[in-house]
Amino acid sequence: MERLNREYIALLSGTGSASEKFWELEKRMREDKRRGGVVMRMSRSDMELNLLSLLSDGVISIADLDGFSEELREKLAFVLWGRGDWDHGDS
Repeated sequence: MERLNREYIALLSGTGSASEKFWELEKRMREDKRRGGVVMRMSRSDMELNLLSLLSDGVISIADLDGFSEELREKLAFVLWGRGDWDHGDS
């Protein structure tokens, strides 16, 4: 959320008319609120997909999963490496 706030501030502080900035901000906020780092449906059945979304969006890193099982971490890493999304603090 902090990152999004900084991006919104930069957008509003940038060049262009107030109207253009307003509508661009509205569009960005509409898109961003659907992203995993903003709002998620939490249930056990959605846990792996939620974690993948958070990892892919850079909201969390693999280091944040230290309390989870090795099997789950390996499964998530396999899916992310296969998609080419693995560059979020794993080293």
